[in-house]
Amino acid sequence: MQKKQFKEVVVEVKHVSKHYKIFGREDTVKALNDIHLANDAELQPVRRGEFVMLRGPSGGGKTSLLNLLGTIDRATEGVIELFSSPITPESSDEYLAKLRLEKIGFVFQTFNLLATMSAYENVELPMIILGKLKPEQRKKRAIELLTLVGLQDRLDHLPSELSGGEQQRVTIARALANEPEILLLDEPTGDLDTKNTVEVMDLLLDLNLKLKTTCIMVTHNPDIECYADRILYLADGVFEKQAINIEQTRLDYDKYIEYLNAQTHGTH
Repeated sequence: MQKKQFKEVVVEVKHVSKHYKIFGREDTVKALNDIHLANDAELQPVRRGEFVMLRGPSGGGKTSLLNLLGTIDRATEGVIELFSSPITPESSDEYLAKLRLEKIGFVFQTFNLLATMSAYENVELPMIILGKLKPEQRKKRAIELLTLVGLQDRLDHLPSELSGGEQQRVTIARALANEPEILLLDEPTGDLDTKNTVEVMDLLLDLNLKLKTTCIMVTHNPDIECYADRILYLADGVFEKQAINIEQTRLDYDKYIEYLNAQTHGTH
């Protein structure tokens, strides 16, 4: 595998904190405390084409950070810069909505597909909302994306007619509809069995390498860390450490199943 070159910074996080007020309680919950990913720091910013995983215990701040990066939520303190533009309290909802539509793709643990729409219609929808492509261009792109994720024979199926793994593939195709520069993934394999976990991770690695899409992914699963360029560990709202993979590798499904079986039976 060719060594990846990371140059252009796409996400910088400058001394960001996120605190929540809980109704009926005096104290605030500190979800993130002085998170810093920047050129002047030990932990570097996220660069174009990088595959970064966020790991750590539940309640450590992983999803809070992902929501800030996706502009779904706003920081209490500090600045997030996406594509060299700062997101500030003054950033308008319209500006943020446009940013999400044009530059950020989201994939969640629950597939969030529209139940009454076919796979094809779910993938086409973000393109309709963006309004840049003509109907025939949208159709071509939706079919190309569903082919890319291996669902060319499932275009007209409703989500209820698809397996969990297939639904997650539709979600990934939909997230790619408007050619986002960043893909944000929150536990994308959390509801999948082992086979689909490996297949979805293989697919994400292919997209990262072929399309150069920057991926930032929250996961609880340590076994899939091999797919990332870099893993950042969050606990109690701060970065504890990072690990860097010299190269991204795939899980071999058969060997992985053997390993999992050995774990459950207590043998090594």
